[in-house]
Amino acid sequence: MARRENTNMPNMTVYFSDYTIADELDIEHSVLGPAGFEIIRADCSTEQQVLDTIAGVDPAAMVAQWAPITAAVLELCPNLKVISRNGIGVDNIDLDYCREHGIAVLNSPSYCIPEVADHALALALALLRKLVVTTDLVRAGEWGLGGLAPMRRLCELTYGVVGMGAIGRAVARRARPFFKHVIGHDPYAPAVDVDGRPVEMVSFGQLLGRSDIVDLHVPGTDETRHMLNAEAFSLMKPTAYVINTSRGMIIDTDALVEALRAGRVAGAGLDVHEQEPLPMDHPLRDFPQVIITPHTAFYSAEAVTQLREETVLNIVRFMAGEPPINRVV
Repeated sequence: MARRENTNMPNMTVYFSDYTIADELDIEHSVLGPAGFEIIRADCSTEQQVLDTIAGVDPAAMVAQWAPITAAVLELCPNLKVISRNGIGVDNIDLDYCREHGIAVLNSPSYCIPEVADHALALALALLRKLVVTTDLVRAGEWGLGGLAPMRRLCELTYGVVGMGAIGRAVARRARPFFKHVIGHDPYAPAVDVDGRPVEMVSFGQLLGRSDIVDLHVPGTDETRHMLNAEAFSLMKPTAYVINTSRGMIIDTDALVEALRAGRVAGAGLDVHEQEPLPMDHPLRDFPQVIITPHTAFYSAEAVTQLREETVLNIVRFMAGEPPINRVV
C-alpha cells in the first residue's frame, strides 16, 4: 500500500509510484514541504500495483521511477498536472496520453552525464584489455598469456558513438586520448563539435562497418527499438565490441546472443537489458567476453543527490509557474 508522509502544509499531493533510489525522503521533504506538498509513497513495479495504490489519491503531481505509468493509471488522476521522472528516460510513461490531456512530463537529463560516460568507456577498456577474462583465469589458478589473443593496441582502433547528445559527446571527449579515430552517428545532429574539434559524422551502416567499439547512447523509443539487430550485427567487424548503457530495448537480445555464438561480434559490455534483472539462466551470462553490470552506470553519491533534488524541484517550479529543469512533454 502507498504510505502517506506528512509535510508542513498538506494541501497538494505528490504520489511516488516507486522510489528505490532512497530509503528516507529527507531531501524530498526539504524541497516539497516548504512549498506545501504532501507525499504519498508507494513501492510499485507493475501496472496493477500502481492502479491499486493510486486509486482514490487523485494527485496533483507524480514522481515516477521504473513503474509503468500507463493510460489506465493516468485515467485515475483527473487532476494530475505534472509527472517528474526520477531519471532521464521516459519510456515507462504513456507520453501520448500526457500530450492529449495536457499533463507535463519532466526529467533530469544532466544529472549523470559524467558517470554514464565514464562507465561506458570503462566497459570498452575492460573488454579490449580483457580485464575480466584474465582476472577470472588468475582466480582459477592460471597465469600467463592464455586467453589474451587477439588483442590490439587501442591507439590503432576506431571508437564509434551512436547518438551524439550530451552523454555521447562526453564519451567522445573521453575516448579521443585512447583511440586513433572517434566517429559518430546521429540523424538529428549532422554536425557535432566537441571541445572545438569536429567529430566525423557518418551513416549508421558506415559506423558499424568501421568501428572496433560500437557504443550506444540513444533514448529508448519506437524508432530505436532493436536498432542493433541481426542485420546490424552482420555489418560489424567480427572483432568489434558493443557497449550499451542507454536502454536494453535498443539491442535485439536474441540477435546479440546468436551473433556471439556465431563469432560475428567479439563481445559486449551491457549495463541495461531487455529483462531486468537479467534472469539467472539467461544465455548472456554464459559468455566470458560479455561484461554485465546491473543498471548502475548512472550511479555516484553526487549523481544520486542531484537527481533527488532535481526530481522534486521540477515539480515545485512547474506548479509555481516557473520553468522546470527540463520538460519532455
